[in-house]
Formats: sequence, structure tokens, C-alpha cells
Amino acid sequence: MVNATEPPYISALPKVELHVHLETSLRLRRLLQRCDPDLPLCGQPHNVADPSLFTGYDRLRRLRYAERANRLPDAAYTRANIAAITAELIAEASDQSVRHVEVRAGGQRAFSILGVRGMLDAMAEGAGEARRLGLSYGTVVTVIRERGPEEAGRIIAEAVAASGCAVVGVDLAGDEENYPAGLFSAPIARARDAGLGITVHAGEFAGPAGVWAAVYQLGATRIGHGIRAVEDPVLLDRLRERGVALEICPTSNVRLGLVSTMSAHPVGKFLNQGVPVTINSDDPVLLGTTLTGELASVARAHCLGPEILANLQVTAARAAFLPAAGRKSLEQAVVSQTCRGERR
Repeated sequence: MVNATEPPYISALPKVELHVHLETSLRLRRLLQRCDPDLPLCGQPHNVADPSLFTGYDRLRRLRYAERANRLPDAAYTRANIAAITAELIAEASDQSVRHVEVRAGGQRAFSILGVRGMLDAMAEGAGEARRLGLSYGTVVTVIRERGPEEAGRIIAEAVAASGCAVVGVDLAGDEENYPAGLFSAPIARARDAGLGITVHAGEFAGPAGVWAAVYQLGATRIGHGIRAVEDPVLLDRLRERGVALEICPTSNVRLGLVSTMSAHPVGKFLNQGVPVTINSDDPVLLGTTLTGELASVARAHCLGPEILANLQVTAARAAFLPAAGRKSLEQAVVSQTCRGERR
């Protein structure tokens, strides 16, 4: 019998990742330091409070600030470098048997230096690595709540116009408690009307109301994290009935103090209720994780067998921001490759 918690099984499992951020500044720093380990990075360290003293969004912001303590020079934000770190992320995905990956881009500094279209062009160039490695790929453009609906509208307009850049969706992220989803109805509607998929970070740092709003006010078909949905049984029924997939990022939720341990994570409850669930790595460089590691951790903590782990990938394939034919093809490929792996 195959042991689903053993890394070899999970490593070989064909996977789909829907929620992974490019982590532009972290990957650029790593790229520059590989090229020249003695390269001095300009700027002085920021005074950052100990992230462990905070929880939720406050902890996330301080973790990110701490990792960016030495500011990268503007000159690091080149098209070639962005293409290189995109290709690197895709290569890492391929090494984990990922068959489809959707990468989120929304860094204010990169958009400011390169322009939204310039950033998307650079990522599209790097995404050529996906074709070489046999993956399908899409970019999800993230807009941040704290920067307001006007900036969101501008970024989304440029994303909609960026034909040929493999933009497949828009993500609303940031401070969900103080910047409710309804503020962004108009810009998100523009993305939706243009045929882009809609995903919203909700039910992560605030309660179930944000998930309701994401689905009914913004038309989200996927929810980033969504773990607080577990508090509302009626909401769970709606998510199941509408096929709204949760992009669960277990290590992120534990590291940010949103759940106490992996065993206490509500992912098992979601699965038992029939809510569509996908597993993702979120910020793998920041959190020191991988998609394979996320699946292994969840499998151990919640006693998930091979069939359930395989079904998680099918769910992710069905939730991908691809045309219907592309989703079906991806689902068939995941099922076929899983079956071949089980016969070995």
C-alpha cells in the first residue's frame, strides 16, 4: 500500500498550484546574491518590531518588512531579472511535478519602476520556461485594498489590456477588515467582464462576512485562504453549492498565528463538508515551504490518504483560471499521470 505521507509519493503526484506569490523583492535579492555573494545592498535596515509579537495581517506585514530590511536598488528591477525569477519559480514548480501554476504579481515597487505592462511583459518572458518544461502557466494580478479602488482600477485596466502576457485573473488582497470588498466592485467588475478569473483574499484576517461579500459582491469563484468560513455553516453550504474553491495555504495560516497548529487547521472540516479545497504554498521563500511540503504536512496532520491528495489536485484543476477546454484537459492530465504513478 502507498503511504501518502512519504515524500516520494507526494513528490511524484501531479500537482496544480493556484495561490503562489512571485515575492519579487525576496527572489531578486536571492538572484543578486547568487550572482555576487559580496554585493552590498543599498539602504539601511528598517526598525521592524518582532513579528512574533503580532498575529494575522500585522504579523505578515512585519515578516515581509523584516525580510526586506536592506532595500534593493531600483536598478535590480529590470526586465531580465523579473524574467529570471519568474523562470526560477516555474522551474521549482516543475521539480515538484506541478502541471499548472498561477503566479501572483502585485508588488507596488515593481509596478512603479517597470510599469504594470512592463512587469507583465517581463513575467511573460520568464514564463517561456513553462512551455519548455511542459507546464501551463498564468499570471494573476494582485491589487491591494489599502491602495484604494482608484489604483485598483488603473492596474486592472492595464492588466485587461495586456494581451499576450498570460494574465488569467485578478486577486484582491490586503487589509480585509478595514477595506471591505464592496469598495472594489467597479474595478473587479471590469476584470470579470473582460473574462478574467476573480479570486479574493478573504476569511483570512477577518470573519465569514468577507467571504460572503467576495462571492456575492465581487463574483469571486475562488477565495484566498477563507479559513474563517468554517465559522458559518450556511456559508459552507453556499461554497459547496456554488463550487467556490478555497485556496488553502496551511503553513501561512500557522505561521501568522491564525491557527495554532497544523492539526488544528480547519482544512479537514472543509473536506468533510464537501467544500472545494486546494492546497498552496502562498509565499514559499518567505515561509520556507514548498507545495510538496504543504501537502505532506496536511496529509500527516489530517491523515489524508492518496485518493484524497489526488482529488485535491483534481479540484485545483477544475478551479484553474483557464478556458473550459483547458480545465478539462488539465484535469484529465492530472488524473492520467496520477494513475500511471500508482501503477509503478
